[in-house]
Amino acid sequence: MRKFLIVLSGARPEILEQCPTDRGKFEGIGGAVLTTAVLATISMSFALGSALGLSFFIAVPAGILWGLAILSLDRWLVGSIPAEGRRRWRLAVPRVLMAVLLGVVISTPLVLQIFKTEIDAQIVEIRQERANSFTTERMKGDAGKELLRLRAAVAVQEDIVASRGEKAQDPRNDPRFKALTAERDAQQKQATKHYDQLQCQLYGGQGCPRKGDGELAQASRDAMNKAKKRVEELNKQIDARKKELTASDKQARATRLESATEQLKELRPQLAAAEEQQRTLQRSFNEENESLNGLLIRLRALNEVSGKDVTLNAARTLLFLLFLLIECLPVAVKLMQKPGNYEKLFEMEARKELMEARTGMRRATRSAPDGAEGAPGRRTTRQIWDAESALDQPPPDATVVGPPTVLDEPVEHGPGPIPEPLSMTHEFGGMEDEALRGMADTRAPAVSNAARPERARARNLFPDDDD
Repeated sequence: MRKFLIVLSGARPEILEQCPTDRGKFEGIGGAVLTTAVLATISMSFALGSALGLSFFIAVPAGILWGLAILSLDRWLVGSIPAEGRRRWRLAVPRVLMAVLLGVVISTPLVLQIFKTEIDAQIVEIRQERANSFTTERMKGDAGKELLRLRAAVAVQEDIVASRGEKAQDPRNDPRFKALTAERDAQQKQATKHYDQLQCQLYGGQGCPRKGDGELAQASRDAMNKAKKRVEELNKQIDARKKELTASDKQARATRLESATEQLKELRPQLAAAEEQQRTLQRSFNEENESLNGLLIRLRALNEVSGKDVTLNAARTLLFLLFLLIECLPVAVKLMQKPGNYEKLFEMEARKELMEARTGMRRATRSAPDGAEGAPGRRTTRQIWDAESALDQPPPDATVVGPPTVLDEPVEHGPGPIPEPLSMTHEFGGMEDEALRGMADTRAPAVSNAARPERARARNLFPDDDD
């Protein structure tokens, strides 16, 4: 278990074995990362179960995947924070913000689950408020107004039928009476309009540049008279209908009964259709209202219920901050710890790996074949050394002073590693010079200046350099 916690902390076990005093520190960091992942798993399982209504066998695996993702992210956040240096806090700020954001996301479902009872009770009230509001708005609409009118008309006609025509009908509730009245009002407006036009044509005014009793004036007069005549006819029909509705003789009662029966045959199907439309709307709303059990309505219910109760609001805030602190714990623990032996060994190991990598690259460059392509205009160390060795060999007719021992081929450096510098904290700018000085001398013994040709004596090791 300890090794697993060390792996979660982002530390390298092979380095940590050399400093046992730091193991507890990294085990604590790994434990914080593991705790965060477990809480994330539980939180996501609750969120999927309550918001989406998923079953246990789907919510739990999804929660585990979310927990693994949070574990990996927290491990990266902890491992990417520098142990020391000027840039430590500047690099840590965005990581802390990410940890806070993750804490808010993970802690919210846990708080909702703790206050589940209070939230469910508040959701019932929210649904009832929505139902009442829907009913009110529905009756205020055109469909609601039409339903009320049909109900009132059917009730009036049923009363007349029940009284066998004895009950006088209020003309204001009679459809025919209301239709005649509406038509009369419209014709009266037309008559007034044509009268205003006639006055404009006769005496002038806005829109009438020429005044006088001409063709336009005559047309307006005819339209006005026609509208007035229609108004008089409608008034007679309205009066007759009113008498018919309020008369108490036998003939009037029979007429009212027959009229009410005929109207009921028309009004009842209309009322049934209107009521069915309203019931359909109500059923759709009820289904939608009952299905509201997601995360948003639960958050709304929590806000409303906590706003009514100060104690509940304080408990909610404290629990939220507690879970938020737990979620930010890995990053907080890493920032509060001071660098120890592990950090020093880790830095040394990083420098060593860099040196070995650079040395290996230079070895590969020196051991490249003569025909290998390199950078344009540059030669490898092997090529420079071989050229200098060839120049050091005496010409066939030269007199050699002393016993010259000429090597047929330059001696290659052995397979052993090139001696490394003693200090691992130096700058790597002089690494190439150190490697060259550590290589074995493969040149032939020196000859005298007299025996050396003039061209050979003037040869430089690096011919490309300027004098």
